[in-house]
Amino acid sequence: MSVVAREVLAAYLTAAVLVAVGFGLVRAALAWGMERRLDARQTLRVGRVTLGLAVLLPFVALAAREWMPSAPLFKFERSLAGFAAPLTPVEARPVLGAAPRPRSSGLGLPGAMVGVGLVGVGALAFLAWELRRYARLRWKLATLPVLRRVGRVRVVLGDGAFSVWFPGGGAWVVVPAEVLEDAEALRLTVRHELQHHRQRDTVFAYARLGFDSAFFWNPFTRAFSRWLAERQEFACDEALVAVRHVSAEAYARCLLQASLRVPAALSLPAGVTGMSHPTVRRIHMLFQPRPRSSVRTLGLSLSLALVLAPLALWAQGAARGRAVSLTEARALAEAGRKAGDLPVVVDAAVVEQLNTFVTTPKGRDFMRKALANLQAHREAMTGTLRSRSLPEGLLAVAMVESAVSNLPETSREPSMAPGPRGAGVWMFIPETARRYGLKVEAGRDERLDVARETEAAAALFQALYERYGDWRLALAAYNQGEGVVDRVLAETGVRDVSELVRTGKLNGYTATVQAGVLLLRNPHLLD
Repeated sequence: MSVVAREVLAAYLTAAVLVAVGFGLVRAALAWGMERRLDARQTLRVGRVTLGLAVLLPFVALAAREWMPSAPLFKFERSLAGFAAPLTPVEARPVLGAAPRPRSSGLGLPGAMVGVGLVGVGALAFLAWELRRYARLRWKLATLPVLRRVGRVRVVLGDGAFSVWFPGGGAWVVVPAEVLEDAEALRLTVRHELQHHRQRDTVFAYARLGFDSAFFWNPFTRAFSRWLAERQEFACDEALVAVRHVSAEAYARCLLQASLRVPAALSLPAGVTGMSHPTVRRIHMLFQPRPRSSVRTLGLSLSLALVLAPLALWAQGAARGRAVSLTEARALAEAGRKAGDLPVVVDAAVVEQLNTFVTTPKGRDFMRKALANLQAHREAMTGTLRSRSLPEGLLAVAMVESAVSNLPETSREPSMAPGPRGAGVWMFIPETARRYGLKVEAGRDERLDVARETEAAAALFQALYERYGDWRLALAAYNQGEGVVDRVLAETGVRDVSELVRTGKLNGYTATVQAGVLLLRNPHLLD
């Protein structure tokens, strides 16, 4: 799974958790006295704001981290999401006639990918099912007798009482045949359902439908959605009694009669305003005092935001774990830049490889081993590089080639470099080793002499840089050979290695080494 996919999945799961947290906070605040200080419409508004914050804040936090890095971002926490990701295999381009280097086995298809697939399929299936029910409902409404029109709203006679709006298909109010026996009940039922259209509940229904579909597996989602539907009914009741000057006694009588006349609730698509009415609670609410201060609504909403926003940022960082963004990687490269050292050009390929090193068990183990082994040879190897005025960052080549392990050609120890397998710390193949003065014979292999091999590697690096005048092209030639690099440059006329890697003209070895340079300068990323 790519880094972007992992981050989006982490944001999605964070949103699912925040929905539960936000719902609990709202219910707790109301239970601890806020319900007496807010009217039903204010409570509904607070619930909608909380739901919006819970769903959007993780994705806002994800976007904010890309353009606003800060110092603490470089101290990473452990993450189960990081352990679920497989080691990304490095695409090898074997040299003609050379045996391909065996690759270390990956972890297979990660469970996270399976989970994403199941959630995606389930969400689409839920949404398709509900949209199909909407389509069938719309077709059925067109066949029902129209009692009258109120503006653009058609009042029709059907089963149950509910209101619905279809984009491009008009607004509808459905009333049951039972209320025709009572003119007052009919009038109040129609006014109640029209109020759903006035306060845009029938439009918000589609947002609830998307919310229910995206988090269909989350029981807190269903509970939050049902609670919002209930508050919509309370808000409509309140609006009729408080604003429309309907008698509370007459409206309570209508609710009681409706519960007796229409005992069964219809099965309606998710988000449609019809519901099984909690008659007793609604009647009690009609006779309660209704506070009108909007300051409390704003205050409660801001308080919830101040709780959810830090949780979203923390959860996003914890779920993201060690993963490094492009912005952060560039900041690391800039902070570690030294005059005369190997320049690091951070692009998407470098970030991808860096995250392979820091977010997967195999990547971390390999690079930790490389850094540990480097301690024994670093002073001598650095001295050889400096004697030829070469950058110390070239030590990253030995890190990705062999984990700075002095390995024979027959070793099966893993390597992060594509291509034919060599020997020694710098993984020279026999032909190149002999070309730079190393003896490779039966019983004697100077590739296993770290001092001699480092001198040969330094000479090779010097020759490659003099040839290309670009360290990334020199690194590409170190792995794939001068012939491959010369041919690519002649065919494309492009010297930008990032572009050549992106188009597949060169393999990802340069990105791997540059990621190794970042780890060489920032070993704390592996803590």
